Amino acid sequence: MAPAYKTKIEQRTLAGKTFVLETIEDLDDAIMLLCESLGEHPNPFAEDLCPYYGVLWPSGEGLAQAVAARAQELKGKRIVEVGCGLGFPSLLAQYLGANVLATDFHPDVVNFLARNGRHNSLEVPYKRFNWRDPADAIGQFDIVMGSDVLYEPKHPGDVAAGFQRLLAPGGEVWLADPGRGYLQKFVDEMEKAGFNHSLEPQTVGSVEIYYFRFRKN
Repeated sequence: MAPAYKTKIEQRTLAGKTFVLETIEDLDDAIMLLCESLGEHPNPFAEDLCPYYGVLWPSGEGLAQAVAARAQELKGKRIVEVGCGLGFPSLLAQYLGANVLATDFHPDVVNFLARNGRHNSLEVPYKRFNWRDPADAIGQFDIVMGSDVLYEPKHPGDVAAGFQRLLAPGGEVWLADPGRGYLQKFVDEMEKAGFNHSLEPQTVGSVEIYYFRFRKN
C-alpha cells in the first residue's frame, strides 16, 4: 500500500474547461517517504514504485495541448494513453468526446486517476497494463498516445513495438517528449516499421516539448 503522500491542487484551462488536477506536493519528499515505508528490506523493484506518476510533467501538458488543438478529430475515436500517470490528456480527450482507456503499470495510478476524474466530473476507464508484454492484450485503437516514456535504453524498441500492437489499421501514434536522448532512436524504430511522421513543437512554460504524429505509409 502506498504511503499517504501530501498533495496539492493545480489548475489548467484547455478546450474551454478548467481542469482541477491533484498532484504530489513535493516529489523528493514523496520518494523519501516511500523509502522510509520500505524499511530495512527494500523492494528490489522500488524504483518502479517511485511516485513519478503524481507530477504534472511538461510532456503531459504538451500532449494535452495537442489533444485540445485537435478536438474536432477526437469525437467517437478509440484512444489509449500509455503510461498515463495523472491522466490529464486522457481526461481531456474523454471530455472532448473520445472513448478513452487510460493505462499505466504503476499500482497506485488507479487511485490518483480516480481522484482527478472526480475533481473534473469525468470517468475515464482504466486498466493496469504492461505494454512491454506482447501477451498483455487490450485491443486496438484509433489513436495511441503517450508522453515522456523514453527514459531507459530499452524503451525505444519496446515502446515502438508496444504502440504498434495497440494501433488499429489507419490509426495514429501521438507522442510528446522533452527531447530525451532516446527520442531519435524511437523515431528510427517507427520509420523502420513503415511509419512517417510530423513534428510540431509545443512550449510548456520554458520547456520545449517535441510532439510527433506517426502514421503508417
